[in-house]
Amino acid sequence: YGSGLFFKAADSSGFRPFTGFTATEIPEDLIILDLLIDKHNRLWIATYGDGAYLVDFQNSRTRHFKANKANPYALHYDDILCLYEDMSGTIWLGTDGAGVSYYDEFLSKFNVLTNNQLPPDVHVDQVRSIAIGNDNSIWLGTSGKGLTKISPDLSEQFSFTTTNSGLKSDRIMSLFQDDDRLLIGLQAEGLQELTAQDDFRSFKSLENQTIWKIVPNDLDQYWICTRESGLILFSISEGILKQFNSENSALNNNNIRTLERHSEGQFWIGTEDSGVLLLNTTDDSIVRISVTQEKIKSLYDDGRFLWIGTNGSGLTVWDYRNQKSFVFTTEDGLPNNVIYGILPGKEEEIWMSSNRGISRFDYSDIQEPKIDNYSNYDGLQAFEFNTGAYARDEKGMLYFGGLEGLNWFNPADLTFNQTLPNTVITSLQLFNKAHTIQPDQNFKHNENTLTFSFAGLHFSQPERNQYKYRLLAYDDRWTEAGNTNIAHYTNLDPGDYEFQVISSNYDGQWNQNPAVHRFSILKPWYASNLAFVGYGLLILLTGVLIYRYLKWRWQIKMQLQLEHAETERLKKLDEFKTKLYTNISHEFRTPLTLISGPINQQLSRPDLKDGDKKELNLIKRNSKRLLNLVNQLLDLSKLESGTVKLSVSKGNLSALITQILSAFDFQAAEKGLSFEYDVAPCTEAYFDHDVIEKTVSNLLSNALKYSPVNGLIRVKALIKAGQLVFSVTNNGNTLTKEDLPRLFKRFYQTSKSSEGVGVGLALVRELATLSHGQIVAQISEPDLIQFTLTLPIEKSYFNKSELAEDLRPGLTDAEVEPHEALEIIKETESEKPLLLIIEDDTEIRRYIISIFEEEYRIIEAKNGESGHEKALKSIPDLIISDIMMPGIDGLDLCTQLKEDERTSHIPVILLTAKAGEDHEIEGLKTGADAYITKPFRAKKLQIQVDQLIETRRRLRARYKKGFDVNPKELSITSADQRFFEHAQKVMDDHLTDPTFNADQFAGHMAMSRMQLHRKLKALTGLSTSEFIRSQRIK
Repeated sequence: YGSGLFFKAADSSGFRPFTGFTATEIPEDLIILDLLIDKHNRLWIATYGDGAYLVDFQNSRTRHFKANKANPYALHYDDILCLYEDMSGTIWLGTDGAGVSYYDEFLSKFNVLTNNQLPPDVHVDQVRSIAIGNDNSIWLGTSGKGLTKISPDLSEQFSFTTTNSGLKSDRIMSLFQDDDRLLIGLQAEGLQELTAQDDFRSFKSLENQTIWKIVPNDLDQYWICTRESGLILFSISEGILKQFNSENSALNNNNIRTLERHSEGQFWIGTEDSGVLLLNTTDDSIVRISVTQEKIKSLYDDGRFLWIGTNGSGLTVWDYRNQKSFVFTTEDGLPNNVIYGILPGKEEEIWMSSNRGISRFDYSDIQEPKIDNYSNYDGLQAFEFNTGAYARDEKGMLYFGGLEGLNWFNPADLTFNQTLPNTVITSLQLFNKAHTIQPDQNFKHNENTLTFSFAGLHFSQPERNQYKYRLLAYDDRWTEAGNTNIAHYTNLDPGDYEFQVISSNYDGQWNQNPAVHRFSILKPWYASNLAFVGYGLLILLTGVLIYRYLKWRWQIKMQLQLEHAETERLKKLDEFKTKLYTNISHEFRTPLTLISGPINQQLSRPDLKDGDKKELNLIKRNSKRLLNLVNQLLDLSKLESGTVKLSVSKGNLSALITQILSAFDFQAAEKGLSFEYDVAPCTEAYFDHDVIEKTVSNLLSNALKYSPVNGLIRVKALIKAGQLVFSVTNNGNTLTKEDLPRLFKRFYQTSKSSEGVGVGLALVRELATLSHGQIVAQISEPDLIQFTLTLPIEKSYFNKSELAEDLRPGLTDAEVEPHEALEIIKETESEKPLLLIIEDDTEIRRYIISIFEEEYRIIEAKNGESGHEKALKSIPDLIISDIMMPGIDGLDLCTQLKEDERTSHIPVILLTAKAGEDHEIEGLKTGADAYITKPFRAKKLQIQVDQLIETRRRLRARYKKGFDVNPKELSITSADQRFFEHAQKVMDDHLTDPTFNADQFAGHMAMSRMQLHRKLKALTGLSTSEFIRSQRIK
């Protein structure tokens, strides 16, 4: 301890001190803490306080490593505690309190010189130009720090500045060493020469010029690349010989960045922003080269290619012999697209400086060159280098200057670390969670997202280790991961896999022996072999089932085709039957009409015998019955052919049903039947008028037909849940419950001897179905049979296509109170015609009022006697009267009105339930203007009223034109004729009497003044006074 190093020779019996070799001695008082023999049989000595010593016995040389803060590659601390050599040959030195230092002889590729290694007054940063002296000294021109000279062994350094020498500017843009002369290109201060006596000489002809580069021509002639004055050929002895600029040549601008010799008498010109041009000195011509128009930083001609370094567009290589060009950028592997300097290296190799280090470009295959990039990890002065700061000496040494200093190296002397790193897989993650690594491990089918971590065991700058990996049975080729040491795989399919990974050291030396991990992802149960056997059986079973299904489908298809053919046949047969019914029905109507006509004519003969009359009536009744049957057949044929559509509108349903029922009062009375009906009020309902009339009429006709004499018929109409429930019950039933389902078939007979039901009930069922309703028959008691018809009466039950325009809405109970005499006369509507409605049935009377109330003034009466009084009192414009009423019936009332001069002009419309021509003739004989059978259509009644009113208006208009009273033309009835004759006689007698007035005229006519006024107004359109005046004028 503290006595240095001792050794024992093989042939010696004792130890003796080792003080090193002659060139380098080892102190005898070293405190040695550790010794290490490395793989090259060199001795490493760890000392406390004096750093480390490396003894190379083979070459008899000793190196001493000590801490030096000015040198970033020096030992960190001089107190060394221990030594260790790893598998890559790197020596690790553990210090006392300063951590670990390591020695890697291959790590630093380049010599480096920075300000940290020099005295404070010597500057090598911001290098802009480099020149090598005849004595191999290095000249560095800096940007703002002057001119620095470095001796070959780096032992002497000196910086020339404007303060300590004749240097005109500290900004030196270019240098050129020629014999004993150093030419210095300054920024904005022209050109200077440094002589062998260290004197600076300036040239007046180039003052104020910024000189980018100096290129020799002949003897003392030099090409000067300037910033503002183009390209100048300068002679030391004669000054400016030639000048090429934008005014006298093909140059676009005067900023010439660089110049490179091409051949004898030819030079490449690199401009700031106009690309490359070729100068031919024999004829002073300049030709533009179209290979690039980029900003040029550097040029190099190797006799085959012109290498062009650009400012931002990468490297352009022009094969000027074959007129081909190639462009290389960061996408092709360059570290940066700014190329500051280009120098040749070994054969088919160039070196470039850029904004991100130095690059080696191997162009043995110019199509796919090999590019190696070097950064500050490799011993560079800094990442960024500078324009113009590059040079090559006669020995092939390359120099590149940058922001922090200088790098130099000989490409032939570069060594690389050939130690290959061992590659290991360090961890495994399953769905990003740590998982144990086991050889040949298995994973479930849903454990198929794996992440591998790996490392290359080369610990000298491990961050620069490169990786490639692949997963056999998944990857087709190696995946280049760069410095990333993680591989991630997701959703792997079941199968056997082998993960392989290889690594390289920082010099790109790959260990091709991969680290391997084998694993399997198991199939899910539904993809196992047993499952596939089951699938096969299932497919086979499915095939059998499909075959059976197709066979069944074929059988069904054939059956359906047969059924369809049968259906079509039956459809055609049904169409033929319907067409036959229609044709027969139409053909029957004509002979039935011809039969009815002569019979009616014979029955009108007054001398007809009773026996003949009885037989003729029998023929008439049966012909009428046959005609009704024909009409029903026609209706059925229309229903079956689908030509009948619903026409639903809003109306007074109870009034319509009451009308229909009242039409059967007379027939029921003729047969002595007890005819009772109860109709619930329903003033607003949606229904098809024709459907209601035909269904109700057929049900009542059927009840009348099969009820015995003095029998019973009960009718009830209720409203339940938006539906009409209409039931007809009659006695005399001879059917059983088994017969009921067949009642609605045409001409159904319970036996061959029984009478058939005809087509009425079949028609009712078809109409009920069309109206979304139904008809049922039931036997409530042995002698009673009941038919119940149910039809919807709310709008929501029907489709839009089934809805027609609403009928005129009927009055509600709240609008018309059932009092004895309601006069609906308003003074403001006195110009409307006045109607008198006489009807003993309150419901029907309300219905008729609802039809006319908007366009007419209305007076109503509930019997004939009241109606007669109101007719005399109000002299209406028209009277509508029922025939069958208590007291004075409609026929007697009509006779009285037509025979009375006061009312003879009033049109009368008779309503009756008595169907038949005899009753209609009887009504017309009384003087009625129209005869309408119940049930009637509202539209038909309205048209009749409107036409009669219009006839009276035309008559009045005719009189107003001529004022001529012609009783035959103006009268409607014989009573009217007598009235006009009487009125004419009275006027003739008093025409010259100036005091004759309306009151006297009414007295002579035996009428009240109001009656006379209404009479004349109705017949002539004139009041009594106007009538008198017209006769006097005439």
